[in-house]
Amino acid sequence: MRNFRVKNLGETTMISRTPRRASAVLLGVLLALCFSLVSVSTVEAQTSPATAVRMSTLTDINEYLSAGQMREARQGLDALKGHRGTNPDILYLEARYEFFDGDYKKALEILDQAIANAGFGDNLPQHWSMLRELVASTGEVTKDYVKYTSPKGYFEIFVPPGKDRVLVPFAGEALDRAYDEIGEELGFRPPTPIRLEIYPQTSVLAKVSSLSEEEIRTSGTIALCKYNRLMVTSPRALLRGYGWVDTVVHEYVHYVISAKTRNRVPIWMHEGLAKYLERRWRGPDAHRLAPSSEGLLKKRLKKNDLITFEQMHPSMAKLPSQEDAAVAFAEVFTVMEYLQQEVGADAFEKLLDAVNEGLDARQAFAQTIGKPFPTFEREWKAYLKTRQVPDLPDEDGYEEKLVFKDEKKSESEANQIEIPRAREYMQLGELMQARDRCKAALVEYDKAAHLLGDKNPMLQTRRAQCLLTDERAAEALAMLEPVHKTYPDYVQIWIQMGSAALMLKQYDKALEYLREAARINPFDPAVHGQLAEAYSKLGDETSAEEYRKFEKLVR
Repeated sequence: MRNFRVKNLGETTMISRTPRRASAVLLGVLLALCFSLVSVSTVEAQTSPATAVRMSTLTDINEYLSAGQMREARQGLDALKGHRGTNPDILYLEARYEFFDGDYKKALEILDQAIANAGFGDNLPQHWSMLRELVASTGEVTKDYVKYTSPKGYFEIFVPPGKDRVLVPFAGEALDRAYDEIGEELGFRPPTPIRLEIYPQTSVLAKVSSLSEEEIRTSGTIALCKYNRLMVTSPRALLRGYGWVDTVVHEYVHYVISAKTRNRVPIWMHEGLAKYLERRWRGPDAHRLAPSSEGLLKKRLKKNDLITFEQMHPSMAKLPSQEDAAVAFAEVFTVMEYLQQEVGADAFEKLLDAVNEGLDARQAFAQTIGKPFPTFEREWKAYLKTRQVPDLPDEDGYEEKLVFKDEKKSESEANQIEIPRAREYMQLGELMQARDRCKAALVEYDKAAHLLGDKNPMLQTRRAQCLLTDERAAEALAMLEPVHKTYPDYVQIWIQMGSAALMLKQYDKALEYLREAARINPFDPAVHGQLAEAYSKLGDETSAEEYRKFEKLVR
């Protein structure tokens, strides 16, 4: 078989007539290149002595699939019906189409037929075996999943039977809003329905993706947008849950970007837009960088130790630590923040339109902002130094990170606190609280607060719980108000604010707080029990009954 040369777009390189197996190997190489997002120009080949197929058509179909352009891929495959027969190259793409379309059983059947027809024997190329393993493992993982549809029908949500059913209404609500809001922001609405799969553990996400479990846990990357679907780890895999609803929307933003630009956006731009817009479903001004991420960025900026755009490639999941990943996300968030401030509300739509004109990322930035990219990058770094960032106390003893249930030993959170006296006061307070001696516990917690300040979420939620036990709800709410702004993903803050609001008969506020708790960890029965109470007090018995059912489900 002759090697083929890639020429300028529009030129055609001819490949000599080859046996079917050699043709399959050739397409495999081509597909491997496409998987790596390397653009391959028009190539024409004969895939068997009897059947001529334009390799450009096969390449286009593969690129359509990688960008989630399923209609275009289907049209391309339909145009090859007369050539299909037993052609392994076309069967490979048919299998990949069915995999991307969510029919894993059919994809595996077609792929096995393609492998048999290609005549590989014991020499199955690695990317063929990897695809087969991926299709088979995804089918096995999801074979019993239950499908639900979002209220507006934009999304199909697949979850394991059982407790994860509780995720569906929260995901559906946010995604339906995101479809409209992100569509307005980026000037593009992809075809629907869009598939979301939720997996119970990070080990399962590793089985259905190209990431290892070690990469997932090291970087904190517990969700993906890949294979024409949104892929998310359930919050029940983590000790305290995580901001999983915003994470689902984050992955949806990736989906829109890929579909609009046919995967021509580099990872740093992808992640910047997704991070900046992950809260867009909440409202046009809801974008926010967590204070902990702000603090990390400020610290690394002082040390001149930022993550470069090049280091972010090929994936944030490849960065060596959760801290590095958090810093990288904070950086690209501020890139988009600065771009929008400079250009205006339509900055992101203009940016992606420039990419669609054929410009690379830096050229697109330059065209959008009206200055060379090096100038923009220099001004962005200067802007970083002017941002008003709240100071987080270094000694407060709380590190905001993902904590996986199977990694966490059964021990008190108080052990995280580095100041020995403060830790001792916390532990003594916990002992008193466990014995229902809340007034005595408050004395010890107050001593700890003198050393730690009033922002440590572990301490403040324990103090608030004691106040709630003593029916001092207004004091508890006032105590927690500043803490939730600093540590918005610490779920106990929202649960206790909900409890306090219920005591104060502030039922609308209780709903607000408790629904936010469910967007972090909906597997706490108390969240649903109190939501049911709030809805009932507001006269909405239909919703109240739904949450009573959820309360029983997650027990």
